[in-house]
Amino acid sequence: MQTLIPLADDFNLEKILKYKPFFFFFGTNSERTIIHKGEPLRLSFTQKHNSLVIEFNREINSLEQKQIADRISFGLGAQEVLSEFYGIAKNDKVLKNFSDVIYGNRLLSAYDDFEALVSIIASQNVTFAQYKKMVGKIVDAFGGGEYFPTALEVLQKKELLKECGLGYRTEFIENIAEHMRFRNCADLDTLHTVKGIGPYSLDIFRLFQLRDYNAFYVDVLIKKIFRENYGFEWEIDKDVREFAKMKFGKFQGLAEIYLQKFLNDV
Repeated sequence: MQTLIPLADDFNLEKILKYKPFFFFFGTNSERTIIHKGEPLRLSFTQKHNSLVIEFNREINSLEQKQIADRISFGLGAQEVLSEFYGIAKNDKVLKNFSDVIYGNRLLSAYDDFEALVSIIASQNVTFAQYKKMVGKIVDAFGGGEYFPTALEVLQKKELLKECGLGYRTEFIENIAEHMRFRNCADLDTLHTVKGIGPYSLDIFRLFQLRDYNAFYVDVLIKKIFRENYGFEWEIDKDVREFAKMKFGKFQGLAEIYLQKFLNDV
């Protein structure tokens, strides 16, 4: 059983699998297992020209296929038009060095909001490689290396979470699970009430999960990149945000991701 997702002309699954800018794929193959109606559902992906072919390992009805395909299309940026950003990257003294790997690549969103929020907590104060290792431990512990747990699973098996070695993040993830246990989608108006989710995490959520490329987060790494590669010194975080906006406009968040990815984690 399979369904097709139309793709933008530049979309390149091979590059996406190679560089994996953050969420969605856990392993090295073009596969992803999700929980559908309480049971694992494995999805396999193949690009054929301007279509992404999704194969399902068990029967589901056409409406369910469409719902899953729509979510994946959004989460992979399958039909995003990024020509304006490519122009900005080619004219930037740092990003132009990575134009070949940026073209056709995509920021990846998590399959659902709970997974995104947990992944954001796991990514705090670590590199992308360290983040992936933490998320891998969660997937191994709860999903046998195949799928990401639901909020309810985390709450029912808290002992497994504690065995993942996440440190202070464990409490925050439990808080998120409690908040999300009866929700399919995160509500930005209430997320800030969850201990562990502050303005920094919300900026990352807007960027990665809502695909708002104008969202920008300030951390130690981006300050270091701006100082060492652009000669920009700041006094307050507002200066960093203003510099990013001036340099990259409405794509400041996407530029930040690629700068951090290709200067520090490849």
